[in-house]
Parts: sequence; C-alpha cells; structure tokens
Amino acid sequence: MPLVKVKRFAQVTIPAEIRKKAHIEQGDVVDVSYDNNHIIITPKRVSDKNVDWARKFDEALGSVRKSAKRAGITAKSIDEAVKTARRGPRH
Repeated sequence: MPLVKVKRFAQVTIPAEIRKKAHIEQGDVVDVSYDNNHIIITPKRVSDKNVDWARKFDEALGSVRKSAKRAGITAKSIDEAVKTARRGPRH
C-alpha cells in the first residue's frame, strides 16, 4: 500500500498505479467521503444540466445512419450479420 504525504493546503497526490486502476485523469472530479476511519475517493462523471443530451444522441445517431447508408449497410444486412454471429464459428 503506497504512502502519500499530506502537503500544503491539505493536498495529496493519488499514486499513479491507483489513478490508472481507477481511471482517474487530470481534471476529473472525485467524491471524497469518510466512513469508519477510512477516507474514500470515488471517481465521478459530471453532466451539464444545460446540455440537451437527447438531442445530442439523436444527432450522433443520425450521423451514424448517414454513414451506414453511404456504405450500403441496411437494417436487413445488420440483422443477418447478427444472426450469423450468434450461430458462432462454423467447423
């Protein structure tokens, strides 16, 4: 277990190996709580309430549909590919 030193203004550095395991990167938001003599740091994802996520999703989906159409991919071809994949490899 790595030891870290509490620095000026009560700052601590989370060791790199723990940041990697927790997928914590510079600028990320974490929740800090205290329970039964343990300090718990939990990575959080923050969403902007002013963003219309449904509209953004629809825009992204529309872009994917246009790309699929240009590539000649149809709903039928997708269904057939899924059925083939579910059958598994042929011997």
